[in-house]
Amino acid sequence: MSPSQSRISQYFSSPSSSSSSPKKRGKDVIDLTGDEPPTKKSRQETCYSPSKAEQWRFDASNPSPKPQASATETASKIARHEAFKKKLLLENSIFLSKRRTTTPSPSSGFEGEATQSDDEPDHELRKLNEMFSIPNKGKQRAGKSKKAEEVGPSGQTYTPLEKQIVQLKKENPGTLLMVEVGYKYRFFGEDAKVAASELGMVCYPDRNFLVASIPCERRDIHLKNLLSRGHRVGIVNQVETAALKKISENRNAVFERKLTHLYTAATFVDEMDSIDERQTSTLPSFLCIVEDVKSTGNEKDVNIGMVSICPSTGDVIWDDFTDTSMRLELETRITHLKPSELLSLRNGLTKPTERMLSYAMQSFANGGKIRSETFTELMSYSTAFSFVSKYYTNKSEKSGEFLADISGFPRRVVVALAHTIKHLSTFNLAEVLMETKFFTKFTTRSHMVLAANTLTNLEIFQNETDGSSRGTLFSILNQTQTKFGARLLRRWIGQPLVDRNALQERTDAVEEIISSSAENLVALRQILRKLPDLARGLCRIQYYQCTPKELATLIAAFDKVAKAFKPFIDISAVGFRSRLLNEIIFVLPTLLSTIQEVAGAIRTKEALEGNKTDLWTDPDKYPKVEETAMVLRTIEVELQDELGSIRKLLKMPSLQWKTVANEEYLIEVKRKENRPIPPSWPLVSKTSHYARYRSPEVLKKLEERAQLQEMLDSEANLAFRSFLDEIATKHYGILRNVVEKLAVADCLMSLAQVALQHSPTYVRPVLSDSDELEIIGGRHPMIEVLRSEPFIPNTIRMGIDGEAKSKIITGPNMGGKSSAVRMMALIAIMAQNGWYVVFLSLFGIRGDEALSASDDLARGRSTFMIEMLETKEILRSASPRSLVILDELGRGTSTFDGMAIASAVLHHLVQTTACKTLFITHYPSVAQAIEKRFPAQVQNVHMGYVTDTRINGTREITFLYRLTPGIATESFGIECGRLAGLPEDLLSVASRKALQMQEGVGKRIARNSAHKSMKLFGQLLGGRTDPSTLNKFRDTVQSIRL
Repeated sequence: MSPSQSRISQYFSSPSSSSSSPKKRGKDVIDLTGDEPPTKKSRQETCYSPSKAEQWRFDASNPSPKPQASATETASKIARHEAFKKKLLLENSIFLSKRRTTTPSPSSGFEGEATQSDDEPDHELRKLNEMFSIPNKGKQRAGKSKKAEEVGPSGQTYTPLEKQIVQLKKENPGTLLMVEVGYKYRFFGEDAKVAASELGMVCYPDRNFLVASIPCERRDIHLKNLLSRGHRVGIVNQVETAALKKISENRNAVFERKLTHLYTAATFVDEMDSIDERQTSTLPSFLCIVEDVKSTGNEKDVNIGMVSICPSTGDVIWDDFTDTSMRLELETRITHLKPSELLSLRNGLTKPTERMLSYAMQSFANGGKIRSETFTELMSYSTAFSFVSKYYTNKSEKSGEFLADISGFPRRVVVALAHTIKHLSTFNLAEVLMETKFFTKFTTRSHMVLAANTLTNLEIFQNETDGSSRGTLFSILNQTQTKFGARLLRRWIGQPLVDRNALQERTDAVEEIISSSAENLVALRQILRKLPDLARGLCRIQYYQCTPKELATLIAAFDKVAKAFKPFIDISAVGFRSRLLNEIIFVLPTLLSTIQEVAGAIRTKEALEGNKTDLWTDPDKYPKVEETAMVLRTIEVELQDELGSIRKLLKMPSLQWKTVANEEYLIEVKRKENRPIPPSWPLVSKTSHYARYRSPEVLKKLEERAQLQEMLDSEANLAFRSFLDEIATKHYGILRNVVEKLAVADCLMSLAQVALQHSPTYVRPVLSDSDELEIIGGRHPMIEVLRSEPFIPNTIRMGIDGEAKSKIITGPNMGGKSSAVRMMALIAIMAQNGWYVVFLSLFGIRGDEALSASDDLARGRSTFMIEMLETKEILRSASPRSLVILDELGRGTSTFDGMAIASAVLHHLVQTTACKTLFITHYPSVAQAIEKRFPAQVQNVHMGYVTDTRINGTREITFLYRLTPGIATESFGIECGRLAGLPEDLLSVASRKALQMQEGVGKRIARNSAHKSMKLFGQLLGGRTDPSTLNKFRDTVQSIRL
């Protein structure tokens, strides 16, 4: 053995037995490379004797000299001191991160730090040291610690669910989210505040969010309330189920949730049988607007393209038009369409258009709010056409037909259509645009469009009292049986016919319905009763939102329609004189084969119960459903087999599975019997008499059964969606055509029903090609129904038998002037829609342009300038066949300015436009002058009255409410004030002031007329004898005589 080995053994030898006490191993490092063992430390003796201690006593008078340290020692001390300061002054707060690492100074002399000098062992020894040394556990834990969790507003970390909410809100900005959590839908954060405010509920803090919640079964009710208030609402559902999650890889993670539905008021398609507070005649619609400034560069005049869609009914209306600074054309379309949502280019509309839309959003929202959506970039026509072409090519085999239709649309309409498709695709509703043959242009040659102010002033759809439909023309005339019929009737009233042939066909159909008792008409009336909203049901099929119960209801309704009539060889075989009635009844039986095909594919009973798994009559139609159902049945058979084994084990031959509180397949035993229950059977529940268990085998089978059941439900949903897609693709066109025919039939039946209810006073209007209007004994259609007092009839003739085409109506305030002219306008609208009306005869009530009325034009926008701009639009749009009604034009300014404007406008309508005009005014001098100027074209009439002067000098007026020839020289404003209850002394002062002002105005008019006549007379003497000067001189002399 070598000497080195003997030396090594000395270090590992056992301690001497002579040692009195065991010693701990020293901390000195064992140097295995040295030649000699390290010298032992000599024991230092401690002495406490006074002589030894005295030598170290300090004496100030004789200080001991300090030893001189070398430069190396001094530098080493300074380095150790700095290292000590660095170690001592380190921050030691427990709240600071533990991941901080400190690199020791190379010159540090602290124990345990690996400093190396020239006389230390080499790196091989250092490796050996590291191998045998104890690792620093604290540093290892610090290195492997998890990343710090994000802290929420409450100071607590986010839970997995809250992290989901944060991510969902990031992905869906501006959307109010309803999140499914268990058996409730919850709102989080700002959404909870909104829900609490809008829905009248409580929100409360829960960890890092404010939270509000609603039960799952109340979701749609609260959803509709939020949508009606203009919110965009997203539904977030759990897309995992408990059973399938157990076998998934993320079984320990939080349930996965995704945005499954996105809704606005316009894009929410309600169920067919939903009880809704909204009117049945109007459903929310969506409107996209694209605007171009005309080439003049003036933003006041623009070209506008628009596409309007009602997703609930599938109605698509488009238009392209030019509008002026007042945007009256745009206002008219918005009033008719009543959109709930507007889509336009962000910051891309002109100021007048923005003002118009802002006014519309406040005025036409039916108590709710109109939502505004924007897009950031407007597509060019080529980009838009390419986008639309790609959409139709990918969606349908008939893309060629669709593109042929689209290519005929104006450029702005194509751009609007592209943005509409892109927007609706977000809501999975773009399928409504697949049938272009059902697209309708807003303005056509066969219809006239009632202007927005006409609809308002005549109270066609909305009364001026509370904004509801009560007492409106539509509410009086609507006798339809179906919701889709009521919507069509509303469109008819707002767009009366101007095509004489179409109007004649409609009135012929109404007359035949009234007079005929044919079996086909009786059958048609019967099938219209209690029909569901077929149009909405078809749209729900297109959007894959239709439920099995709704589908069964639709099939039953269409089957009833198809079987009501036997098929006809051709249209003439139907047997009616009316072509409209023949067309309607001929189409209905053609539906039979389609309905039989659809109805034959499903089991009606299962559909009514909402059972999608057993829905199909042919199991091979969707084989995956049948395969999964078969495996599920196998599991249930195995459960029954397991029941036999349990009977034998428990010696209970009559034992049956028990279901308690939705817990199935329970083993119920009486506790007093003390049955030998295996310890592996978990106790599910117990009472004082019974205990209920499940065996491990049953638990396993139930878990498999739950997983298979969810797989079956998923496959059944996919199969049902595929079936809805098949219906929409193959049969939508014919089904939609039948619905439109039924809607027309319902409207015709409604017209006939109104005539029968008011027979014999309601009669068929007589039409002629001449521009004449005659109303004999006319009565206001709404006032007559709403009031119990009889309405005093009035007769008026315009352009017939030498009667003047224009009437100037004067008379006292509250004398019935406005009611009389409104009556005439309403009768004209009814007649041009095919209704029987409350007068004896009517000739030639066709109009080529909008029926116009200017009463209260500036309501909500009260400036005289706006009133003048409205008047300008009336003058621009009126034609010789129009009926124009102007009520108190010029009242918004001074007397003389008002008289001048009223006279000029009336002069233009009589001489230039030559249309039928009803002009109400309180300017007698203007009425007299115009009648004198155009005696053959203008006639003055007034509302009759009788006055009685009392003994105290006051006058009492009695209104007769009957049109009487002649002019009323007074308006009797003082007498109206007396009827209103104003103080008598105030009325006396007003009466005196009125006389003074009347005299002053008369003198001023006479003086101005005399001055003008002298000027014109001078021109005539000077040789200016042109016809214009002669006419002016004659008119001035006549006014002086008046």
